[in-house]
Formats: sequence, C-alpha cells, structure tokens
Amino acid sequence: MEDWGFIEQGELRISRCASVCITCQHFRYSCDQHCRTLLACGLRQRLLPQGDHLTRTCSFWAPTWQQQAGWAPEVA
Repeated sequence: MEDWGFIEQGELRISRCASVCITCQHFRYSCDQHCRTLLACGLRQRLLPQGDHLTRTCSFWAPTWQQQAGWAPEVA
C-alpha cells in the first residue's frame, strides 16, 4: 500500500451517517516503514487522507459482514 497514490479530492463525499469509509468492506489499513498508519480503499487501491475515513464515503460503499453476523459471532 505504501506505493499507492491518494484518492482524488472529488471522489469522496461528506457523509453524516454510519456509511463512511471505516465501515466499508473495502476499507484497509496498514503501517509504513516509519510506523505511520496508512488508510486505504482496497477496491480503488488508493490511500485515504487522514481523517477522511471517519467523515467521507463513495458510491462503492458496501456494508461489512459484521452487520449480517453480528459484531463478534464467535463469542456466542
């Protein structure tokens, strides 16, 4: 992910609901060689600017499997 570019400014729109990047099944994160967190969209293979994962969404947003299975189904 370190060599991926950033998502363009107009590709994401502001969202005031739970459908933001961090709740999308395509959301990914990792760390670079300097232990900085990298936030990314696995579908677009692009990095997300810091903070956008909490307030932005796109037309490819898809719910994560936790909504169907519950947060921690293995505990039950």
